[in-house]
Amino acid sequence: MLKKIFTNDLQKEKLAIPGLILLLVLLAYGLLTPWLGFYWDDWPFAWFLRFLGPAEFIEAFRPYRPFLGPIFAVTTALFGGDPFTWQLVGLAIRFFLSLELWFALRLIWPSQKTNLIWVVLLFTVYPGYQQQWVSLTHVNQELIPLLWLVASFGVTAAALRSERHKKSLTLFALVLQALGLFSTEYFFGLEISRFFFITVLVAETLTARKDVLRKAVSHWLPYFLVWMLNAAWTYAYHHSAAYNSYAINAFSGLSLSPLAIANEILTTISLSGFISWLNTFNIFSTIDGTLTQVISLIVLLFSASAIFIYMQFSQRTAEKSDTVGNDTWGLQAAFIGFVAIFAGRLPSWAAGLPLKLEFDYDRFMLSIMLGASMFIVGLATLILKDGKRKILVLSVLIGLSTAYQFSVSNTFRRDRDNQRAFLWQLAWRMPALEKGTVLLTYELPLKYVSDLQITAPINWIYSPTITDRELPYLLLYVKSRINSSLLPSLQPDTPIEVQYRTVRFSSSTSNSVVIYKDADGCLRVLDPVYANAETVPGASYFLLNAIPLSNPNQIQADAPQPVMDETLFGQEPAHNWCYFYEKAELARQQSDWEQVAKLYNQAQKSDLGASMPVENLPFIEAFAMTGQPEIALKLTDQTLKTQKELCPAVYTLWDRVLQTSSDQTLNASEIDKRIHQSGCKP
Repeated sequence: MLKKIFTNDLQKEKLAIPGLILLLVLLAYGLLTPWLGFYWDDWPFAWFLRFLGPAEFIEAFRPYRPFLGPIFAVTTALFGGDPFTWQLVGLAIRFFLSLELWFALRLIWPSQKTNLIWVVLLFTVYPGYQQQWVSLTHVNQELIPLLWLVASFGVTAAALRSERHKKSLTLFALVLQALGLFSTEYFFGLEISRFFFITVLVAETLTARKDVLRKAVSHWLPYFLVWMLNAAWTYAYHHSAAYNSYAINAFSGLSLSPLAIANEILTTISLSGFISWLNTFNIFSTIDGTLTQVISLIVLLFSASAIFIYMQFSQRTAEKSDTVGNDTWGLQAAFIGFVAIFAGRLPSWAAGLPLKLEFDYDRFMLSIMLGASMFIVGLATLILKDGKRKILVLSVLIGLSTAYQFSVSNTFRRDRDNQRAFLWQLAWRMPALEKGTVLLTYELPLKYVSDLQITAPINWIYSPTITDRELPYLLLYVKSRINSSLLPSLQPDTPIEVQYRTVRFSSSTSNSVVIYKDADGCLRVLDPVYANAETVPGASYFLLNAIPLSNPNQIQADAPQPVMDETLFGQEPAHNWCYFYEKAELARQQSDWEQVAKLYNQAQKSDLGASMPVENLPFIEAFAMTGQPEIALKLTDQTLKTQKELCPAVYTLWDRVLQTSSDQTLNASEIDKRIHQSGCKP
């Protein structure tokens, strides 16, 4: 039987199905590969690799997932730390995962090749999971363990179909199962699926339900023992002193009331089984004719058409035996898919983590996407039956999912550009920092990286030769870290002690520099004098309370600009407005008003102007301090007519000028009059 499946059926499909999978992987995830980078935990992992070496991952993961460390150590030693390389690795792993699933399912249901193609193609582009491009992290943390577990399912099916190699294949399946389960807890619940796969295989030769159940349990018993061993080990490790991550709250912190469980079931099935697919229509929520939307439409039409044509042709040439028992299979697939959805949800639910279709919670959909794909194909088989309607609906769904994933990849591309813009502006504004500097901000307009992750490239830039485990620099979001162990308060001299895996940062709030960046504006250094609370009207009180801590003396203003690794940060951008603004802010820090005014004139020659009104403030002060009050007042008028909320900041600025300038021609009453004419009330 095993030989027949491989030599006959799979041989016929050996080019077409891999070709379709590869097509979807490239269209959904690969079109923007050259313009993608590192995201989320990719940054600290790449930093560990560059400065501490691959072996550091073993110790770095010991308190979290001790069997993941060796995986990271091996793959990073093989592939290095280039973000482009890791994007390619991610594409390859995603391709092989779908190909492997196809082989495994064909061994379980050899007569259902058409339906299984649908499952695999939907699995390939499942829109609930939107983190394919966090490749260095997720290839190692989840995709490789999932490869092992899916391979284990396939080898189990092969063992049950082989009389000659049954024992050796079973042993191999057990090894793969252990590799998939012990390396990460993500797929712990998916082991339940194996029992139902075995039941399907056993039911081919037995009819009595009692006999089927008894034999299925007998075949599953070795896997069940490994599963229980994994459960016992996970429980023991998570309750040991060595563990330092999410708490497993099952049967303690979670509500196990019938109402709570029913709500969880409804939420999980609606999000993963229906809403995730319906969300793909969001690519048409705004018809704006942008290049991204045009490409998304082309991807949709091309992928859906290719799938439709192939599946239509495949159905015409299919043997009659290929469609026998489709209703029975539809029931099996819908039921097993339903169970697998909740089995995949089990680990994140036990950890008390919510299931959401948003970054970064959608990573939990990775363990659900097999069940969701089987569930939707099972329902389609039962409701639409076989024929053009089913082919059309599923082809469109695959096309929409492929286009949707492409549109998500474009948000990652934009975020890479935003990361680079922020880091280059940081380097322009702060050529060097005193060791122990804490960068505080409310939050940065970066979607796929947070404070502790962006700390890695900041240290990469400002300390490119670090050799020990003491981090010189740290970025913290006041929004999420205040009143926590990382940032106990915003009082001066409050110690800040942060242990991040195997490295440590130690300093205090008195060594802070408070920064702010609007999504549409340039990076700003806030301080109690030049950029106080009046310059950020409407800002969160968390940010405003941090400004008095800001100490610009932590910035070494006379240092040369740091050398940036082009592989990670790209070439230095063209000198846009933000370049001139950052350099002007740096000159203002040194009280070099002539240089500030000169930079504004240079920007004007290039037809560059402020991206936000507040960015005019240093230039207003520079022109006033260098004997050019008329230019300063015109710029004041221009600023206030655009944003009247800056009136208090402008009054404070001109008061400071009048107190410090030696220009006797400055007339306070005339200045007040001009400011009032711009719309400000004294």
